[in-house]
Amino acid sequence: MRATAALFERSLVSLSRYPKVKLAKIELDEPQEYEVLVKISSCGICGTDHEVLNGDLPTGKPCVLGHEGAGIIEAIGSKVSQFKVGDRVIISFPSCGKCRNCLRDQPRYCELAGPLSFGFQRLDGSHAIRKANGDKLYGNFFQQSSWSTHAITLERNLIKVPDSIDLDLMGPLGCSITTGAGAVLNELQPQAGSSIAIFGGGSTGLAAVMAAVVRECETIIVVDPNSNRLKLAKKLGATHVFKSEKEAIAAKIRLLTKNRLDYSLDCTLGGKMVPAAMESLGILGVCGMVGGGSPVHTFKLNHADTLNGKRLIGIVGGGGKTPNAHQHIMQLHEQGKFPLEKLVKFYPFKKINDAIRDSFSGKVVKPILKMT
Repeated sequence: MRATAALFERSLVSLSRYPKVKLAKIELDEPQEYEVLVKISSCGICGTDHEVLNGDLPTGKPCVLGHEGAGIIEAIGSKVSQFKVGDRVIISFPSCGKCRNCLRDQPRYCELAGPLSFGFQRLDGSHAIRKANGDKLYGNFFQQSSWSTHAITLERNLIKVPDSIDLDLMGPLGCSITTGAGAVLNELQPQAGSSIAIFGGGSTGLAAVMAAVVRECETIIVVDPNSNRLKLAKKLGATHVFKSEKEAIAAKIRLLTKNRLDYSLDCTLGGKMVPAAMESLGILGVCGMVGGGSPVHTFKLNHADTLNGKRLIGIVGGGGKTPNAHQHIMQLHEQGKFPLEKLVKFYPFKKINDAIRDSFSGKVVKPILKMT
């Protein structure tokens, strides 16, 4: 079938500061046996999209990005059993369902997560989308490529959305929001009265703030260079904010917490704040790392300081199980405990380049494209 999608197809060398895409007609395959066709209603713009646009993550061109899609199922493959035409869904992280980690109920750590998310094709090497004239097009980004009016995705990617919830608001649960909130709710699991420092005040970091409030953390610190994001962090429940990304930030946090910071969470790109996040911790503190970045990014830790019982854990997609982790956040939102609407701004699909610009510049925390 035919759809309209946002194509990224030019070299960054020829672009201005903010990469651009263009809307074009594409053709989609019929769903394979375990796939579904989703009419996309909305899709978020995420930091991982940025990483492809700015060249940190390689891709063939032209390609279609987007991995925070929400919409309604229009067709299903012959072996799809958990969903039906008409279901309201969000599209989340892909997994194979067959490797040892998937069988251990750890789908975020699927052994095929890399090729499923960043291979820009199905696992069998085929492509679900192509240009309207039949030319090759790289899609299947996170097995969805949902910067499009329609997307082919895997049944395992999907989570149902109750009729009582605004479907268009839920797309970012597909990646950034669940990544931040899930890191706190599913992995760090801070006790009531504990302290946490969150490095990065984008959508992932601010989702972590809301989750820390849910967990009744007594001290919630946010570090970000953007004053507007820090103001929003305070409104969402942060008790302290620091407008700094320099090494001195660790000393400030240690002074504030009397060297007893329980948890830290790095939500920045490239891991550049991980050393400060680790240094900020007290003895036996735990640092979670969720921020993305280029595969060549590295960081250094102080050996003696880390020996103080400190732990650093990498967290993919907020951990947890699909769909349980997403349903929990939706329940919190319905209860008024997770005000996701405070992070977002909606853009019509035709204004996607404005949304990309505002996302890159930090003007908007979480842009969401509305396809119709």
